Amino acid sequence: MSRTKAVSRMVWATVLVVIIIIAGIAAYWWYYTQPSTPTPAAKVINIAWTEGPEFDFINSKVSEFTAQTGITVNFLKIPREHIVERLMLEMLSSTPSVDGAVIYVLEAPTLASTGGLVDLYTYRPKSEWISESFYQDQLEMLEFNGSLYYVPSIWNGALINFYRTDLFSNETLKTLFKTEFNDNLTVPTTPKQLMDVARFFSEQGYIGIHLQLTTSEMGAGAYTFYPPLAAYYGGGLYNTTTGQITCNSTGSVHALEYLLNLTQYAQPTVLEDGTFEAEQAIMQGQSGGKQLAMADQWSYMYPMLPNATYPWNISERIFPQQPDMLGVTILKNSPKKDYVWQFVNWTSSFEITKGTTLATPKAPCRSDVANDPEVKANYWVKVIVDSYGGHKPLVPVIKNPHATEIYEAMMRRLGEAFSDFQAAGHTNAHAIAQEKLDTLYGDIKTILGI
Repeated sequence: MSRTKAVSRMVWATVLVVIIIIAGIAAYWWYYTQPSTPTPAAKVINIAWTEGPEFDFINSKVSEFTAQTGITVNFLKIPREHIVERLMLEMLSSTPSVDGAVIYVLEAPTLASTGGLVDLYTYRPKSEWISESFYQDQLEMLEFNGSLYYVPSIWNGALINFYRTDLFSNETLKTLFKTEFNDNLTVPTTPKQLMDVARFFSEQGYIGIHLQLTTSEMGAGAYTFYPPLAAYYGGGLYNTTTGQITCNSTGSVHALEYLLNLTQYAQPTVLEDGTFEAEQAIMQGQSGGKQLAMADQWSYMYPMLPNATYPWNISERIFPQQPDMLGVTILKNSPKKDYVWQFVNWTSSFEITKGTTLATPKAPCRSDVANDPEVKANYWVKVIVDSYGGHKPLVPVIKNPHATEIYEAMMRRLGEAFSDFQAAGHTNAHAIAQEKLDTLYGDIKTILGI
């Protein structure tokens, strides 16, 4: 009997062990075969950033964004000359180290063509952006096939006309101008007036105007001057919509001919950075040993004028604007897209846009900011708004993946035209313009593979 009980206990012990093993296997199977729940992405985003007063302002306010949203923002300083290559590599990564980036209007066509950026219209339809006071023409300037990848909330640079007030009010100069041109000496508002005034000051021993004509840089120099001038005369470089190359059209040739003739009364280019060169010329009131009468320069310089050697003021730019825009884009493969969108939304809000506008004079991307009493009280606001899509239209950029190559080819041929015109003793402007733009036509065909 005792043996039977012992066997019985052994059997039950064995059964219990088997049950425990089976239960363990079942628990193991259940745990490891359930659908995995992804770990929530940490509320930290990495934004490729750059430098400037607008960025300093956002840096000073970003703690408020973190307090509102719980999202921490890391700003990564990546050299602008490498930003396109870096972002294209990030777009290919399954674990990108960049979630969003500040991009420039010239970088956008190449990056947009990759399909690696988030369309902001998926977060907020176009109609809502417009209803929130964003300028429709500025949004459409940045659309690619109906998609919007950033808004110009951080920088919206405008070129304006800087002029010496003491020279334009000088009675002797006014009398001399009246005698020669049978007209009053006033700040020019048309290309013809600009040519006459620049020529007059040149004859009086001044440099008529400092022009952004360096051909070794992008985002400034000839890129900012010639395409708008060509558009003014009915020409251009390349029509993205029709696919037509227009660089050697009648209007384009006329624009370059005019520009070549105007260079007789402008400063010789000394530095590779035309923007910094113009800044120096305005602050010192001279370039190449001669005093300066006018300058075509960015709006950021206006607050510096009280410290300049001579008295300056600003007026509406004579030609249309080539848009100069910076904003934050979102990488499509980032697991933190929604967090970056909150940052984009914050940086394009009324309060932050107003702050960046006041940090450095620029064209606001929102009409409610432009009309804000504190902003509107600044003299420069109306001048910039009129120059940037107000009285003067914005000139569409080339929306082609090869846009940067096309602009670089243009810069190269313009540089040759300037050199040849100077070597020819400032003669044969029309022939030189036609030859260089015909060559540019061939360059663009090669770039586009047609």
